[in-house]
Amino acid sequence: MRSNELAKLAGVTVRTLRHYHQIGLLEEPERAGNGYRDYTVKHLATVLRIVSFTSLGIALSEVQRALDDATAGTELLDRIDQQAADEIERLTARRRIIAELKSNGAAPDLPAALIPYVGFLGSRGNNTPENERYEREQIALVKHFSEDAGMPWLVTAFENLTDSCARYVELMDQFESLPPDVPAEQRQPLVDEMVALLRSAVPLEDIPALGTEATILLLEHQDSHYNASQKLVWAQVLRNLVGLDVEAAQGF
Repeated sequence: MRSNELAKLAGVTVRTLRHYHQIGLLEEPERAGNGYRDYTVKHLATVLRIVSFTSLGIALSEVQRALDDATAGTELLDRIDQQAADEIERLTARRRIIAELKSNGAAPDLPAALIPYVGFLGSRGNNTPENERYEREQIALVKHFSEDAGMPWLVTAFENLTDSCARYVELMDQFESLPPDVPAEQRQPLVDEMVALLRSAVPLEDIPALGTEATILLLEHQDSHYNASQKLVWAQVLRNLVGLDVEAAQGF
């Protein structure tokens, strides 16, 4: 039989047969006088066995051993059974998170630890699509740069801020409504109130050290969203809360 006939009978492609030849799983018959290769039923049986092994999840790199050594089957089956169990556990956990995201109306990229705070995240009066996008980008960056993807310090902060949600929303609405040219004396009361609220809510001692590069990237992202007055307010807040000199961190 020709290669296309073998492939059709075995339910694979001719390209797959060629790959089996290249990696040494399937013996390649010599060409006949007409230039074609004639495959036998033995070739078909070998391909069918290969397909059986791979359908169970046995890697092609392991198939040759399974073809040659009948006693290798138990070991291989034990291994792929454990791999399947691990995959089921991962998929079950993924489905649980998906169900929680759906039931809370959360975005797919919201970290699992923050799902209980969907309402809090969407509570601001000027929660525009632009602000929502910025907030989700910030959370993605913080999660990536944090030492712990569960971000327990941020969970604690959200829990505490939920208790003072009305005041937090009011201050953030004031902050996000600032025009770009607010004088310093008018910015200061907002700075003081934001510092007081955040100091009482955020476990500052538990925030992981993000490192210089991560800090600079977060500040660059912040600068791309805020106007001049908002940048100055947030720089003062960070200086008062954690002693961060924003201009120095950014190399100004």
